[in-house]
Amino acid sequence: MLQLEPGMMIWTWVTFFFLFIVLAKIAWKPLLTIVEKREKTISDSLKKAEDAQLQAQKLMEEQQQKLADAQSDIQKMMKENKDLAEKMKNDLIEKAKLESQKLHDRARADIERETEAAVLELKKQVADLAIQAAARLIQENLDAKKHHDLIDGYIKELDDLKKN
Repeated sequence: MLQLEPGMMIWTWVTFFFLFIVLAKIAWKPLLTIVEKREKTISDSLKKAEDAQLQAQKLMEEQQQKLADAQSDIQKMMKENKDLAEKMKNDLIEKAKLESQKLHDRARADIERETEAAVLELKKQVADLAIQAAARLIQENLDAKKHHDLIDGYIKELDDLKKN
C-alpha cells in the first residue's frame, strides 16, 4: 500500500511552488503574450470578416437598387416607345384618311368636270343633230334668229331632262 510520508509531501510541495514561481516568472508572461496576440489576431480577423460582410451587404443593396433603377428605366422606355408607336400609328392613319379624302375629292371633281364636259359635248352634238334633222324636215334654210331659238329650245329641253 501506499504510505504518505510527511517529509516527502513537504518537499513535493516546496518543489511544486518553486517550479510554479519559476515558471510564472519565466514562462507565464511569454505564454500570456502569445495567447493575447492570438486573441488579438482572432478578434482582428473576426472584425475584418464582419466589415467585409457589411461591405458585401452594402454592395449587394447598391446592386439591387441599380437593378431596380434599370428595370424602372426599361419599363419607362418601353412605355415611351409604346406611346410613340401608338402616336405614329394614329398619325399614319390620319394621314391615310386625309390622303384618301383628297383622292376622293379629286376623283369627284374630275368626274364632275368630265361629266360637265361630256354634257357640253352632248349638247353640241344634240344641237347639231337637231339642226340637221330640222333642216331636213323643213327643207328650207333657217335664218340666224330661228336657228338660235331652235338651239336654245333643245338645250332647255336637255337641261330639263337632266334635272329630272
